[in-house]
Amino acid sequence: MIYLSETLYIESGTSLRDKVTKIDALITALEDIALNSAGNMDIEDYSLDDGQSKISTTYRDIDSIIKAISDFEKLRQMYINRINGRIVRLLPANSITNVN
Repeated sequence: MIYLSETLYIESGTSLRDKVTKIDALITALEDIALNSAGNMDIEDYSLDDGQSKISTTYRDIDSIIKAISDFEKLRQMYINRINGRIVRLLPANSITNVN
């Protein structure tokens, strides 16, 4: 069993889709911890074990857990944008109809 930090766990992904999957697992684990620690100001820790590696992280309060979730969601969206690419479609103004 390999013990990794959250960063190394994500970086161990072999493709962007694999990294998105790993981030989804982290977000799910963090959401579970946030739910369990709501109204409780104790130090919370969680561990994630995917069979090949194990992560254990400690958070001081629910605010830091929520910030971590937000940060991982932003990173996840960045990877998804890289997978899907960005497309801009230009249309002539007279082809757009106003629907009310």
